[in-house]
Amino acid sequence: MKAKSFGACLALFILGVLISRRGSEPKTMGGTPETNDYPVFSEEPPDSVLSDTMLAGYAGETTSATEDLEMIARYIDSVFLLVKDRDTADYSTNEDLVLFLHGSNSHRLPFLAKNAKALNGTGQIVDRWDSPLILHPISRKLLELRSAGPDKIPYTDDDLLWPDREKPPAPHEVFQQRLDR
Repeated sequence: MKAKSFGACLALFILGVLISRRGSEPKTMGGTPETNDYPVFSEEPPDSVLSDTMLAGYAGETTSATEDLEMIARYIDSVFLLVKDRDTADYSTNEDLVLFLHGSNSHRLPFLAKNAKALNGTGQIVDRWDSPLILHPISRKLLELRSAGPDKIPYTDDDLLWPDREKPPAPHEVFQQRLDR
């Protein structure tokens, strides 16, 4: 009985101390520094992210569509090297990958600028023809990227794949083959 009373009194004491100290943070926390030892910017310096350097020239006049796809694939591979704690659900769709690259990852760091040239107006990663890239996680370490190509229709002969391999048949072709059996 005495132990329970002592424990309750101790808990109330700790709670009282915590409540009384609420809002009394040291003056250096969150306040403005008193000295002028810090540089003053007329505007906030821009945040440099990995995409600024790795995707420079993406969909430009000096690169081909194949080089663009390779560039975005190497960029994603680099991010995956940095963020090892991830799940394929983090990048199962284009939108999920963009959220992951914008900071919804285990590091809580953005790797893709909000205004990156590789993004369209709705925030999807696009190819040079402004068609969203199609993602297919093959495994935890391998992500297949598909560009719909110049005709902007996915799963046609002009599609580009990364990694470059023989193109699998389009889903409607597989379905038709099964019907023909």
